[in-house]
Amino acid sequence: MKKIIAVLTVLCLLCASFAALAEAPAAEEKAAFENGVKFGMSQAEVIAIEGAPNEKDVEHTKGPVTFTELEYKKVPDTMLDNATVDRKYLFVEDKLVAVRFDIETRNISYEKVKEALSAKGEFTALDITILGNGIYAVDDDGTPELNVLAFVDAERKIMTILELDDDGDDIDVTIVDLSADYIK
Repeated sequence: MKKIIAVLTVLCLLCASFAALAEAPAAEEKAAFENGVKFGMSQAEVIAIEGAPNEKDVEHTKGPVTFTELEYKKVPDTMLDNATVDRKYLFVEDKLVAVRFDIETRNISYEKVKEALSAKGEFTALDITILGNGIYAVDDDGTPELNVLAFVDAERKIMTILELDDDGDDIDVTIVDLSADYIK
């Protein structure tokens, strides 16, 4: 009788363990863009979605990070009323860690870009301490433009940075995966 009770107890514990595993949350889902690209994807996965890039470069920074960059030039962006942008995907160790949009103010105004992005979050001054090594995705020497604005989406663990260059001709929007390993 003791053996039967012991076997039943073990079976109950196993069933409870499997039930707990079945209820465990799935691996954290990475932030996705409208086109289906997600942070953490490889270059091959992004190319499968976007097609062949116009350029592929290795971007050396003045910091501890080197990016591989896939650049797509003159791509219409639906969020910005189909204004054309240059979209750059930045990879570290073949994982997508940041996306940068280079926008000319002759195509769309800074105010319109800021308004479109404000629907996703409230902008404040850039806090470089949160961004860590992600600053090199924003600017290769680690020095962003003056009056840079940013917002953090804590749920998705991303930061969006908005910069207007000094002469007012170019706008850069960089979206950084704050959960990427190189950030620390």
